[in-house]
Amino acid sequence: MFSKRVKVAIGMPVYNGSAYLRQALDSLLSQSYRDFQLIISDNGSTDGTAEICREYARRDDRIRYVRQPSNLGAVPNFNWVFEAANSEYFKWAAADDVCAPTYLEKAVRQLDANPDAVWCHARSSHIDQEGALLDEPGSQDVSYARRSDHTASARFAAVLLDNNGCLDSYGLIRSEAIRKTPLYLPYYGPEKVFIAELALLGRYVEIPETLFFARVTAGGSGAIASAEDQQSFIDTRKASGVRFLRLKFLNAYLNAIWRSAPGWPSRVACCFVLMRWVFQFSKWGSVFASFVRGSGLGGRNISRLKGRGRGEGGSPHEGVAQT
Repeated sequence: MFSKRVKVAIGMPVYNGSAYLRQALDSLLSQSYRDFQLIISDNGSTDGTAEICREYARRDDRIRYVRQPSNLGAVPNFNWVFEAANSEYFKWAAADDVCAPTYLEKAVRQLDANPDAVWCHARSSHIDQEGALLDEPGSQDVSYARRSDHTASARFAAVLLDNNGCLDSYGLIRSEAIRKTPLYLPYYGPEKVFIAELALLGRYVEIPETLFFARVTAGGSGAIASAEDQQSFIDTRKASGVRFLRLKFLNAYLNAIWRSAPGWPSRVACCFVLMRWVFQFSKWGSVFASFVRGSGLGGRNISRLKGRGRGEGGSPHEGVAQT
């Protein structure tokens, strides 16, 4: 952990992210809210990532750059940047996404004004490799407002049963809430379990403006086809494919309910939500086919493409269509 206590810390895990890294760093360092620390963990990149990070660290003393001695995999690197932080609020940042200049200022203001809120994010849109907005259905003005309900089971249902992904995993989050979770779990698609547990711990608040832009590119994590390769991407130390992944998620959701649902009535209500998730029969055919083929999970619409089509500069997740 870095000793200096700050109100906001941003963690950027990166692997071979040089293509868009400057744009991502510029968008963070130009925030109107300036009292933050940026922790970059380079997962043994082999491109120009290290040189770019060192250049920016020399120019801005808010940056702490660490190069891992070897590639740990995406999930350990995402978890490492949080564990290294020492802050009241924390945000993960991808090495190719863009935040509008007022994103942090407005997110901090929302969390300061809503002590019962656990995390905050803005409405989001997807951009292409050139930075242009995508025009596919569901790619613009993505909202997670249903996660702001005052009832834990309703928030839990909004995460498990909605189909618009978890871009809010890149929101500003209370560090004390993150510490109550197991962080990202070591298999493909952990962000949905993580956000589901945040929803059990408290409310979500949304900035009603599109201030976050998630980049969609080709040739990265979203293009990984086999379960074994997906798992190797997630954690190089546990690189064998994970079978029966949906059962892994079922167990993870049950553990989250047991840990974080506020009391027995809420736990029971959340278990009923989980039963609805289990009996989404339309998904089981593709889940079974993936198991037989040994293929991995993959999203089916544009708003599930975060962590998609690129290297670890993005999220450790994908596959939320099936989880």
